[in-house]
Formats: sequence, C-alpha cells, structure tokens
Amino acid sequence: MGTIGFTSFGFPLKTRNQNLPPVASAYASPSPERIDSEENGCGVLKRRTSIVSRASLVSSSILGFPKEGLAIVKQGLLAGRIPGYLNLMNKTVEGGLTANLRSPAAMELAGVRSLRTPFRKSCFHTLFQRSSNTKIKMSSTTNEVIRCKAAVAWEAGKPLVIEEVEVAPPQKMEVRIKILFTSLCHTDVYFWEAKGQNPLFPRIFGHEAGGVVESVGEGVTDLQPGDHVLPVFTGECKECAHCKSEESNMCDLLRINTDRGVMIHDQKSRFSINGKPIFHFVGTSTFSEYTVVHVGCLAKINPLAPLDKVCILSCGISTGLGATLNVAKPKKGSSVAIFGLGAVGLAAAEGARIAGASRIIGVDLNANRFELAKKFGVTEFVNPKDYKKPVQEVIAEMTNGGVDRSVECTGHIDAMISAFECVHDGWGVAVLVGVPHKDAVFKTSPLNMLNERTLKGTFFGNYKPRSDIPSVVEKYMNKELELEKFITHELPFSEINKAFDLMLKGEGLRCIIRMGE
Repeated sequence: MGTIGFTSFGFPLKTRNQNLPPVASAYASPSPERIDSEENGCGVLKRRTSIVSRASLVSSSILGFPKEGLAIVKQGLLAGRIPGYLNLMNKTVEGGLTANLRSPAAMELAGVRSLRTPFRKSCFHTLFQRSSNTKIKMSSTTNEVIRCKAAVAWEAGKPLVIEEVEVAPPQKMEVRIKILFTSLCHTDVYFWEAKGQNPLFPRIFGHEAGGVVESVGEGVTDLQPGDHVLPVFTGECKECAHCKSEESNMCDLLRINTDRGVMIHDQKSRFSINGKPIFHFVGTSTFSEYTVVHVGCLAKINPLAPLDKVCILSCGISTGLGATLNVAKPKKGSSVAIFGLGAVGLAAAEGARIAGASRIIGVDLNANRFELAKKFGVTEFVNPKDYKKPVQEVIAEMTNGGVDRSVECTGHIDAMISAFECVHDGWGVAVLVGVPHKDAVFKTSPLNMLNERTLKGTFFGNYKPRSDIPSVVEKYMNKELELEKFITHELPFSEINKAFDLMLKGEGLRCIIRMGE
C-alpha cells in the first residue's frame, strides 16, 4: 500500500558429500559464502555451506527443535563426523549461554534456549538441516483446524484483543502459513480507525509479515510445507493481461480489495471463534499466528533470509523503493525530491541513493524527521512551513528550474500537486505513491504537461509480488539494500497495541512484532 495519510505506508545448496550427517547451524550471514565470526556479532559459529544437503531447511525458531532432528545432530556430533565445519567449542552465546557441541545437553540448550535470548533477536536463526533421506514432518495439522492466538479488532478504534481463533485448512489455490514476524503499517491503523471507508468488523488486520508454509490446498504446486514466504496485500495470478504485461503489476484477480473480508475461492472466512466468522484483511491477516493466503499473494524467498528483517519488504519499503527504482528511474548524478519522510518516503530516498542521485531533497512538515533522513541519503531538507511561497517554487529556485525526479509519499493532494510542479520542464518526472482522499481533485495547468513534465502513479512500487520480491530480498542478502535502519522498535505479540500507540504518536518507522510471545 505504501502511503502516508493512507499509509505511512529452500534454496538447494551445492553438496560436496551427501553422506555427511545433517548439522545444526546458526546463520547470521546475508550470503552463503560468508563465514560468521565473533566480529560480526554472532560469536558462536564458523561454518561452510558445502555440507548442506539438498533438502529444504526447517527453522527450529519456528517449530522448536524436532526430536528426530536433535537425535541425528547428537549422533553426528558424538561420532565426530563434523569437526572442522563447526567451531562452537565453548563459545559464549549473546545473553550468557555457553554451548559446547561435544555435549548433547548443551546442544539442546544452544538449539532451543538460545532462541529465547538476543541470539534470536539478532536474527541468527538456528536451522535444522535435514538430509534427503530423513523424514521429518513439518506439521501434523494438515487438513485440520488449527487453534492459535490472533489479535482481533472487534470495533473501530478499540484496542485489539488477543483471542484464540480457529484457522481452517487451506482450500483450492490457498496456503496456510505460520507467521513468525509481522510489522505494523499505517494502512492497518487507517482501516482499524475506519475513517473514510466501509467499516468491517470483527477483523484480523496485518499485511506486512514473514512466515513459513504449514500446508497447501488443492492446485498449489509451486509451494510446499517448510518454504519461507512473504505474504503480500496484492497478488500475481500469472494468467491475466496485467500479470503477462511487462509494464503492469495490477493483477485482475488478486489486486488489493480492502472491502473484501473473505477468501476468493468460496467467499468464506478461514477464521472463526466459536463458529462465528472473523473477517480477513487484504487477503493476508498477519496478526494471527496462522493465516490462510491465496498462493498468488505469497512470495517464496531464500530460506536463509532473516524473516524479522525482510518481512518489511512485503509492503511499505518495497513500495517506496520501487517507486524510485522502477518508476521514477533517476539517473546517476540527478536530483530527486521526496515528499514525506515516513517509512515509505525514506524507502524512496533509499532508492534514489542506490540509483546514484547526487541531490536528494526531503520535504516534510515535521522537522524532527530530518536528522533520521540523513541515514537514507537525504542531502537537503525543506519544510513548507518555513516559506511564504509554494514549496514547488522554493525547490525550483534551489535547483535552477526544478528537480529531475520527484516522489510523493504523503497522500495529501497539495503535496501531489507540488511534487508534479517542482520537476524540471523538458524531462522532469513526478511519481505519485500516496493515496488521497476519495473526493480529492488534482488541479494543475495543462501547460505543465505541454512543457514536457511527466506525471506517473505506482502501485506497490510496480513490483510483481511473486516474480520480483524474491530478488529484492536478495538485494538485502547481498548487502545492496539496508533494512535494519527502518526497524526502530520490536515488541512481543502480546503487546501489539503498543505498536499502534507508537504509530499514532508518529514515533519510529517500523515496529517488528514477534509472534508467539
């Protein structure tokens, strides 16, 4: 969604020897080649990826350490089959846990207890790697109703209530996933407040998250239990004209529909409490430990990617980033104006930085955001309140006729007009990201068009969820994209209402909510 006002908006690894036993490893690395060490903050592991088997990776931070897997790990360790690949001898895990892998009991602690320490919070996930001939069930809940915790909004503007809900099995072309981390986006708050749109309650909000496939429904062939996925509020059916177009990402079947509170297949909800249906939100409803999503709204990603970081790519950050990189497309050395310095606007600025823009001008009514914006490449700041003339005139004077590109991320119609009128004639391009009030009217002189300024709009940064988001995740894994600086708060699921308070106060950018806590 990515607006401000409307929103602030298993990879198979090469195997050298398939006969080696599976091992337990802690991954802190954004690329398979990197070796973890104390210097990079892990302090518990140095590993080589050549011993990883072909089979999928199952995260013990999700499922707990499977008994079968722990037995195999113990067997391999005690047999001395893997010295040289692991260096966990008497290394201190952050938080005070000491693990010596020659002790099975200590291995249990390293595999389970460390997940309750900052070790997990630093996103160095303990993974259990199973060999291709080892059968470990991901779940025994396939085709069964799952009872789990969800944050239910019973009324507009009232605090969410943690309830036990029933989550039905996935139906045709649907997938049930276990949500591990979710984030709060301003769109959730906007529809929770129910201002200016049709209220639909009781409802489970949430749409920016990361999780693991628990089970799949009829017709699903490209996902299987254990796959790591990001649910996305819009989809990609891969069959309609939009999905087949190289220029559009607005799927006919799965385009966002904020009024729909049920699944497409049978127009029924997969959530209920004592038989009473609970409505879905934009097809994702990630404020639940388990949720059901259409397969077309799930991006399968690298299982080594830390879900508590890349989860924010499923909405606002991708929206702003793509608005710049995919739509505005600034050239190296160009000038870019960003209207609105919330999470989406800063992601747009990050895109301008990545593209090599030499001047990135941040425009915002809140001067407190200027210092933080420097971390995202913003070089200059303009507060419209400081001037008596329209801000587009101020920017035109600063840049000798106007900026090369502008990206509007506020949702306010005046900011949209300013963003368009501040670009240089002849080649300037303005991109609108924010969603205005439904009755708003965009007014500008036709001469601005005739003088060869271009006005564009974008939806989810023009990314196709299934085709494109996995590659955005890889940008993070390859250190081409920074995500940590967007994450300013972290809370357990039990304190989700505090995340709403932070958003309403305008504090921070993204708050990660740890499910199951």
